[in-house]
Amino acid sequence: MRFGISALVHEINKAIELCKINDFINHIEIGIDNLYECKAVLNYIEEFKSNDISIGIHLPMELNTCENIEYIRNSWVKYIEEVKEKLNPLDIKYFNIHLGYVIKTRFDKNKNKYLDNTVDFIEKVNVPIKVFIENTYTKGGDICNIGTTVDEFEYIFNNITRKNTEFCYDTGHNLINSDKYIYNLRGKINLVHLSDNNGINDSHDSIGTGKLDLEEVRELINLKPEFIVLEVRHENINESIKIVERFI
Repeated sequence: MRFGISALVHEINKAIELCKINDFINHIEIGIDNLYECKAVLNYIEEFKSNDISIGIHLPMELNTCENIEYIRNSWVKYIEEVKEKLNPLDIKYFNIHLGYVIKTRFDKNKNKYLDNTVDFIEKVNVPIKVFIENTYTKGGDICNIGTTVDEFEYIFNNITRKNTEFCYDTGHNLINSDKYIYNLRGKINLVHLSDNNGINDSHDSIGTGKLDLEEVRELINLKPEFIVLEVRHENINESIKIVERFI
């Protein structure tokens, strides 16, 4: 099990320093939004190696696996493959993705159609590493996120054949749109995003400062996922680590 922190490309320096001063942290999940950012990430290869820091990649929030226009959906598949190609010198452990978004009235009328688009998307992703799909939340409106209920993920996992596709459980997202992910998908959970909030806003607060039940943190650690990523503000990392360490 590796414990990590999240960072955007411009925050990598700070993230590496946090790893150096805290033996508990040995993984960074980097958010990459543009292909040109890959070059900047490669500048840190030696520091990642010398400090035994493993790397995961969080793909853009704009990525839309359920996109109904096939040409655009396939362009996102190509984007993932190009990111992997550009980062080949780096030993990436996984890609993590949100499932995307759709016009709510269309999703309500034909839910399986959009979930099938996601299945098609995942099947086409031709990269030899793990791909995690993450639960998220929606707050209503004309556009809604998908991946907000456990039955959506059960449908996807029951219909994909691609190996190395697993589940990323995000505690902060579950506080806003709660479902039985831990119970229903526990065999698929190999990446956990830990953060806290008030159940309304995904504010990435320190563990123990919001509505997150610490017994849930204990249960998640006991699942022994490969990666646990603290998705909290860097200045609050230490107080979250102190709580998580109690359950190790």
